[in-house]
Amino acid sequence: MIKKWILGLLAFTLILGGFTPLAGCSATPTPRANHTPAPTQTPTVFNLDIQESASPKRLEDARPNIIIILTDDQPYHTLQYMPVLSSELLPNSVNFERGFVTTPLCCPSRASILSGEYTHNHEVYTNEWPMGSALKFKDSATLGTWMQESGYRTAYYGKYLNGYNDLQPYGYVPPGWDDWRVLLGRKPDGFGYFFDFTLSENGQEVEYPRSQANYSTDVITRHGLEFISRTKDEPFLLFLGYYNPHSPYVAAPRHRETFRAGSGWEWTPHRPPNFNEEDLRDKPVYVQNLVQTPPEVLDTADLQILRSMLSVDDGIASILNILRQTGLEEHTILVYLSDNGMTIGEHGFGVDKNCPYDECSRVPFIVYAPGRYAPRTDLNLVANIDLVPTFLQLAQYSGLPERVNGRSLVPLLENSSQPWRDELLIEHWPAIEGVGKLIPQFYAVRTHDWKYVEYETGECELYDLVNDPYELENRCNQKEYQQIQSELKTRLERLKQE
Repeated sequence: MIKKWILGLLAFTLILGGFTPLAGCSATPTPRANHTPAPTQTPTVFNLDIQESASPKRLEDARPNIIIILTDDQPYHTLQYMPVLSSELLPNSVNFERGFVTTPLCCPSRASILSGEYTHNHEVYTNEWPMGSALKFKDSATLGTWMQESGYRTAYYGKYLNGYNDLQPYGYVPPGWDDWRVLLGRKPDGFGYFFDFTLSENGQEVEYPRSQANYSTDVITRHGLEFISRTKDEPFLLFLGYYNPHSPYVAAPRHRETFRAGSGWEWTPHRPPNFNEEDLRDKPVYVQNLVQTPPEVLDTADLQILRSMLSVDDGIASILNILRQTGLEEHTILVYLSDNGMTIGEHGFGVDKNCPYDECSRVPFIVYAPGRYAPRTDLNLVANIDLVPTFLQLAQYSGLPERVNGRSLVPLLENSSQPWRDELLIEHWPAIEGVGKLIPQFYAVRTHDWKYVEYETGECELYDLVNDPYELENRCNQKEYQQIQSELKTRLERLKQE
């Protein structure tokens, strides 16, 4: 099996099983910056020899398979540089352009995805113990256990929660997962979890020494394909937690020359109107005190992030390919999102998260379900807390846990005019390190048209998102905005009690 995958990687098995990008189709989200769309590019598709399609009995079962693709720290604008996602996935999906995470930080957001709860309820406030990490997450009842109870086979591959390697026993497998292959250890050589890493494979340590075949994103993709192949006759939940494009933004070897001069793929520097914002006098003190990163440094990081994301794009191509080979494409729902957004220079931040601005909390939120939901761009406010109730309804699970804060997206997916929420809570607690420790604790309410933020310092921010989508002019405590500020304050207090 290992030799087969090495050969598959070195040979770059391309466009097998009938996968063909849809040339000329475009449903690219409204950009926050003026980037050049990615050209058509042949993806690297990892292929399995599928002898038989899914059984007729499986196809008669109304419960769909569910695949979650979760990236790590993905800036929203990078979607446009993912050829398969932008030309194949998006045009055939419900694209929630107003998709958010309720806490813009890895571990709290992932805990919300697995629990369906706001952070103030699951209490995994940060990435580090004692305020957060995997050590604090209550894993006895989660998406995995509930889906198992619904008769699903479950698999989790890739990154789990920050601090996972502190759980005991080492390589611990949480309840709810039939197959567990999760990033566990890494060597201190600067490659993060991209090369020279260890997986917990159902509780056993398995080392992946540095080689072209052992780039973590490709390893995770290959495990996912094998799971689909051997589980095609049962309903399944597959969670793919890619490490990309987390720092140090390492790309697969095949993508390291992309976007370089003469490569044929032009890149436009990321320069939204709030890039290294000049007048910060209306912002909270911590924003005014930020040391702005030089544009050339931000450009380098942006390019590295874009290169890193191309292997995830190959993963999407490979998954779509095997779903077609097994006849499961119209019997599977694939959801693509990130655990948080990232700034790349907006408001004077560097490559950062945790902030109250949309760049930190807005994420890709794409639901691919061909033959089930009509493709469209949807402007309703949806969030990571909505995944648990959505998947449980699809799995025909009886008795949604009362502690779940999210709402099932199924009615909205079926009918875009379905009555829906018009407000979301966003919350943050100071971290131990990084820019997150500089940002005071805050709570924010985000509606379609407004954002209101309250800090524990007594400072506040108010933005008219219709006329000021880049959040440049803070209107908090201005006389002419007193009424809307009062209304939003009331709504915020109500959300904090949920």
